[in-house]
Amino acid sequence: MNNLSKKEERSLSRDKRLSANLVFSTGSKLLADTLSNEIKLLNRNDEVQLSIKITEAGLDVSIHANELNIHAHEVLNLSSKRINIAASDQLNLHTEGHFVQKVKKDSLTEVEGTNKLLAQVQKITATLGNVNIRANDDVRLDGERVKLNCD
Repeated sequence: MNNLSKKEERSLSRDKRLSANLVFSTGSKLLADTLSNEIKLLNRNDEVQLSIKITEAGLDVSIHANELNIHAHEVLNLSSKRINIAASDQLNLHTEGHFVQKVKKDSLTEVEGTNKLLAQVQKITATLGNVNIRANDDVRLDGERVKLNCD
């Protein structure tokens, strides 16, 4: 026999809808909380590995992993107002085909060490304005022929 009042039943029913917990054989836990509008995957040490927060503006997703692989057979698109990529050791971009960069505003490359551009042919064109080369030391041009003011 149920000794709960209707108010207590509604409260208990509401509390059941508020959260759901699953525990995996690895000790990881999946938590879903409808009050905070958040889904979390915790490792066995209760460190957040995946967090999905549902906000009025959309989803906020955070992933903390030892390794993250994304594979797309045809096209992978990333689109955002800002994209930041940071690597503490090394960043590699590799393509078997063409590599195209298009920038509508200014571009800046800062290198604390040596910057090398290697190609079979180098072309530098300023479509409007100057090409400025400045060095703290010597400027050296080394080629079979150095041509000035020639097309």
